[in-house]
Amino acid sequence: MKNYKYNKRKQKNNALKILFTIILIIIIAMAIKLIFFNKEKTENIKEVATQNITEDNEKPVITLNGKEKEIVALGSIYNDKKAVAKDNIDGDITDKITIDGVVDTNKIGTYEITYKVKDAAGNESSIKREVKVRNSIGNKGLPVLMYHFFYDKNTESGANKDNNFIEISDFEEQIKYLSENDFYFPTWEEVEEYIDGKTILPEKSVVLTVDDGDDSFFKLAVPVLQKYDVDATSFVITSWYGYRANEKQENVSYQSHSDCMHEGASNGKGVMLSWTKEKIIKDLEDSKKALGGNATIFCYPFGQYNDTGIEALKTAGYKLAFTTQGGRVYKGSSKYELPRVRIMKTTTLSSFKSMVN
Repeated sequence: MKNYKYNKRKQKNNALKILFTIILIIIIAMAIKLIFFNKEKTENIKEVATQNITEDNEKPVITLNGKEKEIVALGSIYNDKKAVAKDNIDGDITDKITIDGVVDTNKIGTYEITYKVKDAAGNESSIKREVKVRNSIGNKGLPVLMYHFFYDKNTESGANKDNNFIEISDFEEQIKYLSENDFYFPTWEEVEEYIDGKTILPEKSVVLTVDDGDDSFFKLAVPVLQKYDVDATSFVITSWYGYRANEKQENVSYQSHSDCMHEGASNGKGVMLSWTKEKIIKDLEDSKKALGGNATIFCYPFGQYNDTGIEALKTAGYKLAFTTQGGRVYKGSSKYELPRVRIMKTTTLSSFKSMVN
């Protein structure tokens, strides 16, 4: 009986040993399998990553901020507008752009800047910008041109058009002349800084403005501006043509010609001259809102203004204001009594050249 119990216990112990051995073998086998699985997975990831890099043959896209050709004045400070870069795999890689070339604004000449960028796969792109350093306008002043309406002699007669109209082929001749002779078109910020004496404008600088926002400007003149990549400002009467600002036309800046003040009063003068400061401010704010809230330049209705209007403009946040008085803008000019150069139907190309040179 005693031997029987002993044998029974021995068999049980042997069975447990066998069971533990089997479990240990299973655990070791699973561990080995897991190790090989992770190794294989890591190798696959490396292979995929290597494959992706190998297969990425698409170059990043690099785009200039500003224009391909720029003009600066001798003695001025050149503010490089640089560039941005996007890659199909790496995304925004603008911070990887390198720049070759230096612009010496103390020496007249033509300079070249090269912007280069390379993605993680080694694909490289580059783009160039030409910068011309030329003499400043000195004491010649800045011509700010004033246009109004346009017509096409092929579809309508100009016989009944007053001098505020200009035939579109004549306008194209003028714009072509400006483009082909490397005229510079400063921004409004640059114009204000020029008046304040904070910046120097290059010679052959000119600003184009068109009053009212009439349909003929957008239908006939804007395509010409876009053809020659010339910028102009549309002074919009927003109660008449405010919707135009929603179109966001290339080469067109939208500024204010008032909202509802382009009307005559009983005294035969524009209503702006008889309105209170508060009423003028309300009109100016309405105009700015209609133009997307960015208007800071003003054109007086009928060219008429007074001290009340000037104070209203300052309060409403307008920085410059133009009249219809003839003349050029100079360093130190009164910012709210700025003159312009009127372009009319009778303006020949020869007289136009003398107006802008």
